[in-house]
Amino acid sequence: MKKTIIAGALSIACLTGGFSIQANAQENVDVSSFIQPKNVVAATNQVQSMSYQDIYKTFLLSKVQYDDKEMILVCTKDSITVKISLQGLMKFSEVSAEEQKEFKELFGDFMQMKFTPSGKTFKAEMFAEGRWQTLTDKELNDFVTSISEDISDLKPGGYFTDTIGHWAESYIQLLYQADIINGTTATTFNPNGQVTRGQLASMIFRAGGLDVKEDYESPASYKDLGKYPGAKEVAILEDYGLIDIFDGANFEPYKPVTREEMAYVTASLLEAMEFDVAKASKNNTFTDKNQMRKETVESIGLLQQLGVIDGSSGKFNPKGNLTRAQFSKILSLTLLAAGEEE
Repeated sequence: MKKTIIAGALSIACLTGGFSIQANAQENVDVSSFIQPKNVVAATNQVQSMSYQDIYKTFLLSKVQYDDKEMILVCTKDSITVKISLQGLMKFSEVSAEEQKEFKELFGDFMQMKFTPSGKTFKAEMFAEGRWQTLTDKELNDFVTSISEDISDLKPGGYFTDTIGHWAESYIQLLYQADIINGTTATTFNPNGQVTRGQLASMIFRAGGLDVKEDYESPASYKDLGKYPGAKEVAILEDYGLIDIFDGANFEPYKPVTREEMAYVTASLLEAMEFDVAKASKNNTFTDKNQMRKETVESIGLLQQLGVIDGSSGKFNPKGNLTRAQFSKILSLTLLAAGEEE
């Protein structure tokens, strides 16, 4: 019998915040006068006690809510630079015409911060009035906590050297912090590696907030899972009706998953989480729709209309495979869409 995942079983940390620009130009800018933290933090050294890598991960998580023109994040071996546009700041708070003018006078087109390693800690600076100015611990704390709801819950690790500067890095970090994905090693993620059926099952399993001890009832119907370490996860997903697209005698966990198979499973997760798919359009406008399995046409259409997937030159390429980076973005956007409805 097809089961339903209880709405809210998934909890993914979507960092949100806002800024309030209230400063007048002055010789030494008081950053705390125009940064309004969303949550007051008692310890003003909370951010300063973070590692250089954790600062980077915090901004990566925040970047999920911005587009590329609103927030630019650059990491090199010597520094981290964060640039947030006025348009980006206005996304989360009302900014009057006078405040916009003050922003331009202080920062130009972007508010910029720079972090450079210094021994076991780092130096934080903000570019204002044409020069870099060192931030006090309180100013730094106020700035970072204004864009991050809780900076104390970062998981150890997740600083993947092969994703620095990658277009999907923020999504990868979001899923890593939510315990949905892992690296291939402690310091690498292999963003361009292909997603296998088994990897898809594991990520969907974790995204659904499922638990082997609580949800496992009986083995899957597939004949080739005897020695597969994720066999119970696959069995649970089969019980929930999430992987019906894999309708052969064997599951083939190490076979690269196709894009249409991924779309079917991802859309099934939305439905199992009690996302109201009836309210969403399933209009599939891809020009290669005739190449899709009929069971996947509406699933692909749903994800397309939700802005979760797109194609290339109007085509979806349903029989093609996808990378770990591509699926990280797709799954992140899917979960964020579910969270917004809730």
